[in-house]
Amino acid sequence: MTPSNLLLSLQGDVHQQAQLHVDRAVTELRQGRMVIVSSQCAPGAVLLAVAVESLTPENWNSFHTSGLPWRLILTSERLHALGWTTASTARSMLLSPASTLSDVQALAAVRATPPQLELLSDPQAASPREDALLWLTKRARLTPALLIVELAADDIRLRNSPWLKVDESDVMVLLQGAGDLSRPALIRVSDAELPLALAGSCTAVLFRDVHGHAEHVAIIVGQPDFSDAVQVRLHSSCLTGDIFGSLRCDCGEQLNRALAQLATQGGVLLYLSQEGRGTGLANKLRAYRLQDTGLDTIDADRHLGFKGDERDFQVAVSMLRALGIAQVKLLTNNPKKIEALRAGGIQVRERIALIPPTNPHNERYIRTKTERAGHLKVDDEQDEG
Repeated sequence: MTPSNLLLSLQGDVHQQAQLHVDRAVTELRQGRMVIVSSQCAPGAVLLAVAVESLTPENWNSFHTSGLPWRLILTSERLHALGWTTASTARSMLLSPASTLSDVQALAAVRATPPQLELLSDPQAASPREDALLWLTKRARLTPALLIVELAADDIRLRNSPWLKVDESDVMVLLQGAGDLSRPALIRVSDAELPLALAGSCTAVLFRDVHGHAEHVAIIVGQPDFSDAVQVRLHSSCLTGDIFGSLRCDCGEQLNRALAQLATQGGVLLYLSQEGRGTGLANKLRAYRLQDTGLDTIDADRHLGFKGDERDFQVAVSMLRALGIAQVKLLTNNPKKIEALRAGGIQVRERIALIPPTNPHNERYIRTKTERAGHLKVDDEQDEG
C-alpha cells in the first residue's frame, strides 16, 4: 500500500479517527492542559475544558483571572455525596469568582477537605458534550470532575490556540461501539516461560490495548486443554493486596488461592489492569481514606464521583478469544464476571467459588461485596445458561 493510499484508508476509518482523537484528549487532560470540545449539534459554540484533578496553581491562576464564567461539572454520584440526592444525571454549576483552587478540588473530592457548596450556583443538567468529557476523565483514571466554559466558535481567543480540538461525536463513536467484538481491542505482544512458586510451570502472555497504555497478562498454568472447558480466573490488579499483602481487601488471598486451584488441573489466570475496580490507584487510595471515616467500599467510590464498579470485562473476552478459549470453569464469586463472559460468547460451564479467610481489617469489605454488590457465596448457585 502506498503512503497516500494508507492515509486515505486511515482517514476513512471513523472509529480509528475517533480513537486517535480521544487518546490525545485523555493525555491532554492528564497533563492539566485545556481541551476544546465541539459539537455538530451546536456548531456555533465550543467548550473549553480542563480536569480539576490536574489543575496546578499556575494554570488555575490563568483560568481564574480570565474573567470567564467557569462552570464545574460533577457526576450524579458526587452530587449525591454533596447532598443533591435528587440529581439523577451529571450537572454543571456556575463557580463563584471567590473560589480558590483548594475550594474547587474539595468540591470535586480531589482534596479530603469540607467542600463549600455556597460557591456553586445555577445547576444545570449536563449536556451530552459534558457527559462525554466526564467519560474522558474516567478513561484517564482521574477524578470525574472538570471546569468548563463555553465560547463562540469564532472567538478571537481561540485563534492560533495550542489546545487540542476534539468533537463530541468522537467519544460517541467509541461509546456506541464499546461492545463491538469485531474490532480487536488488544494485541498479543510477547510471552515467556514463568515458573511460579504457587503454580509451577507457567507461561506469561502479555496483551496491550490497541489504543491507550493498559497492559494485561494471561498466566497459562500447566498445559490446559483449550478445546474443553478451561479453569479461568479473572483477577483485577490490586497493587496493595497482590504485592504488599494488604489486609484491607481479599485480593492477595484470592490471587494465591486461584493459582493454587489452577495448578491442580491447569488453567488460565487473566491479570487485568483495572486497579480500584477501574478507578485507578490514586482514587483507590482516596477511597481508603473515606472508608476510614465510615463509608463502605461502594459508597466511598460513589463519594468520589464513580459508579460502584467501573470495570469493563470486555477485555477478558478479547483475551480468551485470542487464546482460543471458548468454554470456561470460572473461579469467581462475582456474577457480573459470569454475565460479561456469556454476553461475549464465552460459555461458562461451571462456577468455582473462592472464599478466602476474613480478618478484622477486611471483614466489612467482604460483607459489603456479598450484601451490596451481589457476590455469591460457596453454596449459591449460578445456572449454566
